[in-house]
Amino acid sequence: MPKYTPGPWRMNTSGELWSYARGNSPAQIGTMSWAGDPLERQGNAQMIAAAADLCECLDEVMLLISQPEVASTILGTDRLKTRAKLILGNARTVLAEATGRDLPEWPGRDDTDTRLDG
Repeated sequence: MPKYTPGPWRMNTSGELWSYARGNSPAQIGTMSWAGDPLERQGNAQMIAAAADLCECLDEVMLLISQPEVASTILGTDRLKTRAKLILGNARTVLAEATGRDLPEWPGRDDTDTRLDG
């Protein structure tokens, strides 16, 4: 699986992208340059800076939502089931694009992921 620089990331106004990984000194991980409206550049910078944290958060949500007791509760609730399947299918696709991992289709879970075991 591809790796990425741990977050949180921050981007300064000159376009330098920095990692402030917990327990480590800040490290520059790249420089971005683009043209266009300053508000759009700022918005793009914020999205890029949030990418690592968003990916980690989405991965944790998928882990939690795939637990049998959570999945069975959602699947047993008609008003949630259809929408949950759509949202979680999209989340699975995004995680596959971002991490290269092929997660099982929800409500299946990755049996190799033991973060909530024990």
